[in-house]
Amino acid sequence: MKRTLAATLAGAAGIAAIAFAGTGMASADTPDCSPAARVAAHQDAKPKVQAYLAANPDLKAELVKIKGLPKDQRKAEWTTYKQAHPDQIKGLRDARSAVIAFRQACHK
Repeated sequence: MKRTLAATLAGAAGIAAIAFAGTGMASADTPDCSPAARVAAHQDAKPKVQAYLAANPDLKAELVKIKGLPKDQRKAEWTTYKQAHPDQIKGLRDARSAVIAFRQACHK
């Protein structure tokens, strides 16, 4: 009886130690997905996007045009523009990199 109780307690202690160790390791790898982190990502990207659009007025005009289209036509128009202007799209993505990284980390 004593051996069974001791073995059970030792097993439970071992499982608890593994659980606590696993929790500590997971929190170090977990991205910060708090609302504050989201706001920080958007605040980082906003001036970069504004500067990029100011330097590329044709891209800004295209975005305004697409926003004014009926919803069912937007995707096709944006796809066509992206295919015709890959360098501008890469620059826009670079400007939005903080927001993109946040979404990739937090919206799986």
